[in-house]
Amino acid sequence: MEIIRCLNDFPTVEGSIVTIGSFDGIHRGHQNLLKKTVAISHNTKLPSILLTFEPHPQLLLRSKNKRPIRLLSTLAEKALITERYFNLDYFVALDFNKGFSELNAASFIKKVLIDALKAKHIIIGYDHRFGKNREGDVTLLQELGKTSGFDVTIIDALMNENQPVSSTMIRDHIQGDRLDLANAMLGHSYIIRGNVVKGMQRGRQLTFPTANIELDSSQKVVPNRGVYLVKCLWDNQSSFGMCNIGVRPTFNDQIGEVIEVHLFLDETKTAPAYGNGLTIEFLQKLRGEKKFETPEILTEQLNNDKETCMSLIENYLNN
Repeated sequence: MEIIRCLNDFPTVEGSIVTIGSFDGIHRGHQNLLKKTVAISHNTKLPSILLTFEPHPQLLLRSKNKRPIRLLSTLAEKALITERYFNLDYFVALDFNKGFSELNAASFIKKVLIDALKAKHIIIGYDHRFGKNREGDVTLLQELGKTSGFDVTIIDALMNENQPVSSTMIRDHIQGDRLDLANAMLGHSYIIRGNVVKGMQRGRQLTFPTANIELDSSQKVVPNRGVYLVKCLWDNQSSFGMCNIGVRPTFNDQIGEVIEVHLFLDETKTAPAYGNGLTIEFLQKLRGEKKFETPEILTEQLNNDKETCMSLIENYLNN
């Protein structure tokens, strides 16, 4: 899969199969669009394209009176998930700025979809809107398709308990401490990415050395404080581990919330170095954050947490 950030860098093609959206989280509803895109691409022998925007349009357009949007996935995370699960040819992420937001729907179709991407078939969600003031919808796309020579496939909502699966619902589940429901709607484990940074060495003092993570984006949805079974990826390596999110109340460090991971490494694995990127997949929450009377009691609890993780890992070995 080739990642393209500018239309001028897109190669010359005879035609393409395009799906459009913000794709925040690449959840199961989004996956239906991607599966259809890949299927039509295979049948027509035309390249498949995921077209998205960076930053998320709502970060620019959302009213200042509303609570800022939190992201399920950064651009890098979208690309990672897409490449892992779907055999797409191109991941096109256009810069969404003030000028781009002023492009009306018809111009967007003409300049981006037809002239630049040579779209012959467009796969779109039933409720997707595009163009200035969100004036474009599936009806307009179908009408212009008849005169401009491209087909349109509309993907219906994926329902969950009589409600459509949505990024908003998944955000609510994560922030409401319902990671299991969020992962079920995502169709994959919720992930965060960041760089390994130097911490206060608290874990090392407790014989549980940790990698401290500085997130790629301050706009990410972060799971609630507590201890989680996770799987981590770095430098073409992977390992299960347990992640703590919190403020280390036992030590009163007063450094704000931290994200730290103790990796279950064996002799074949090398711990990520400072500055290295690390992806954390959140598999299951073990417990909430708790203050312990002494570091020794905390260490005992950490050993219990690790035993719990080890008993659960088998459930995730094939994921």
